[in-house]
Amino acid sequence: MKTLYFKCKLLTDIVLNQRAATEGNQESLDFIPGNNFLGIVAGQLYGTLKPEESLLLFHSGKVRFGDAHPEKDNKRALRIPASFYKAKLDKDEYKGNLHVAHEVTNPDEQAYKDFQPKQCRTGFYIFENEQIKEEKVKKSFAIKSAYDRRYRRSEDEKMYGYESLQAGSSWLFEVAMDDDVAEQSGQIKKALTGTKRIGRSRTAQYGLAKIEDITGKYNPMNHFYPVDEGSNILVYADARLIFLDEYSLPTFQPTAKDLGFEGGEIIWSKSQIRTFQYAPWNLKRHTRDTDRCGIEKGSVFFVRYNELVSQSTTLNEWVGSYQNEGFGKVIYNPIFLQVEQGTNGKAKYNLVEPDKEVEQEKVSSNDPLFSYLLEQQGKKKSEQDILKKVNEFVAKNKDKYTKVNFASQWGTIRSIAMRYKTKDEIMCELFTKKTNNGKDDAYLTHGVAKDKWDERSRRKDFKTFIESFPDKEIQSALINLASEMAKISKK
Repeated sequence: MKTLYFKCKLLTDIVLNQRAATEGNQESLDFIPGNNFLGIVAGQLYGTLKPEESLLLFHSGKVRFGDAHPEKDNKRALRIPASFYKAKLDKDEYKGNLHVAHEVTNPDEQAYKDFQPKQCRTGFYIFENEQIKEEKVKKSFAIKSAYDRRYRRSEDEKMYGYESLQAGSSWLFEVAMDDDVAEQSGQIKKALTGTKRIGRSRTAQYGLAKIEDITGKYNPMNHFYPVDEGSNILVYADARLIFLDEYSLPTFQPTAKDLGFEGGEIIWSKSQIRTFQYAPWNLKRHTRDTDRCGIEKGSVFFVRYNELVSQSTTLNEWVGSYQNEGFGKVIYNPIFLQVEQGTNGKAKYNLVEPDKEVEQEKVSSNDPLFSYLLEQQGKKKSEQDILKKVNEFVAKNKDKYTKVNFASQWGTIRSIAMRYKTKDEIMCELFTKKTNNGKDDAYLTHGVAKDKWDERSRRKDFKTFIESFPDKEIQSALINLASEMAKISKK
């Protein structure tokens, strides 16, 4: 079997709805299904091939276009295994700890009860060196309306909400081929690479992506670990799985044979299974195909098997139906489902805290909306800093102004702050202003006010407070402080 690896970078947002319906709340998938890449290749090659060649490449299952998962530092993320349980409450003693459900031998243990296990269901993990890093899928939301060509305006009662995968994100996927079709890898690689369109609303602003071949530059992680004869086998669903029964009807209860084992048995009580159902849209026939029902990715099967399974044993990594569209990829005995010996199901891999560095969105500073939002963000932060310092001054100095008639003093200070905007002008009016013959003429340094402000170092503390602010914040700080201190002085 030959496997090609590709990286897909989104140049614009892409829309991949979970359901084919056009009404109601439309949520986006958190991965890119493999049938999108199958469609890209088929759109370019289908008409150039003979019917038997098209059947072999696109319908036989010999060429399998895998799903694209989030990528970071050239590592592909995997859907969180459904058998992982984390602590319900965010306590320091449980931070990073995970339990594997089928390895919990004593659920009545007090420490396990205190842990309050909660199933992990959504999201993606990157596994490396017995550490787990969560990789979040960034999404966007926009509201659009249909266009009325007759009146050249938005059409009434036709408004849509689009949730989409965010532009700039990177994704990894693979194309696996059987040996008898491996010679077609050059054609497939050429058809896939370059700038392509993915998802819905491709004629609008959505769906632009750049795909590059990284075969030889990407080293897939070896998730398999060997087991002894008579041991149990874990089967992790790396992709969605669809199985058909003996009547060719979809089933949620596959057999061990469907998973690649002869004579094995699935222990359902120890398995963690989640399901899905949707009706795919057939663009060629302009209608929906029959519903697809299957096992959601991230599910874990617990199989009792009596034969020796070593790392050299050849196991089919693809099972079930619709493998050409990315369904059916599994991992046998993934190393990240191992547990620490002597524990009550505690996972060997620990969840680590995400990087504290927040990635800055690369938005053009010439964008008026971005400039406005950035300005408002700065104003909000400045207001919070001012109010924090005002509250600190009030709490520290309120005893100096209670039971003393200072309300009129603060009222005058407030009026000065409203008349003068710069720090130099305010400092001059309050502290340094002189008459023509050189006498003090500032509000706090002459007359009745001077005696009151000389007591208990009131003037010194107040001057220190003013000097701590930059020019652009001084007016707002004084107005807020004067208002608060006037209330205290009245009391």
